Amino acid sequence: MNKFLSKIAEANLFPMLEQLEYDLLKFQKIRMLKAILALFVGAFVGSLSSIWASLIGGLILALFVWWREYHNAVKTFKQFTYLREIEFNKFTRMLIPLLLENGATLYGALNKMLKRLEPGHVKDALQKFLIELNENPESEEPFIKFANAASGSEEAILFLSSLYDYKESSSDTSVIEELGKTSSEKLFEGVQDIIEFKARKFSLFPTKLTMVTFIPVLGYAIAMIIDATSKLQL
Repeated sequence: MNKFLSKIAEANLFPMLEQLEYDLLKFQKIRMLKAILALFVGAFVGSLSSIWASLIGGLILALFVWWREYHNAVKTFKQFTYLREIEFNKFTRMLIPLLLENGATLYGALNKMLKRLEPGHVKDALQKFLIELNENPESEEPFIKFANAASGSEEAILFLSSLYDYKESSSDTSVIEELGKTSSEKLFEGVQDIIEFKARKFSLFPTKLTMVTFIPVLGYAIAMIIDATSKLQL
């Protein structure tokens, strides 16, 4: 059963749930139970018309619920990604002024950031980053690992790669200033995305409520049409 549930999962479902720290099999089992329940509900509504309407109505509703659970997982992952991006951009904006202080070093600035950050995934990733940075001060690998752990976006990887280049071969503060501008722009874009997302979600609430209440009516209507068609054929 577990193998079957894993095989029928969408290709991008496991990576999303892994980042959300949610078990794939648990998600699929709950998803399957909801689909089975929807199958019985749809079958019951369709049975008011005919056996064929019962089967088709139950199947349609079960498939809809199965798809809906996946859609909700995608939406949750997008929200998680938005929030994670904002947290990382906040980190970069706080880090830039520390790097621009007289006599500042990257390692020293990161240590200060560790004390200022609130508990969360960025702080956890930063703790590991400082340990690896101390063990491999000449390697770029700790920078890339931190970028993936704290954000995972291409912008984060580019930011940390630029910090590595700055640390190794340049003391030009214009590089840091440019990174600061980019971080500010990204943070603003992320906040705007969340505002638009919440506004869109609120505006669509009445429509979603109407659609949910319309599903049983639609199932019953389909059942009646199928029943009428079968009687005509007879």
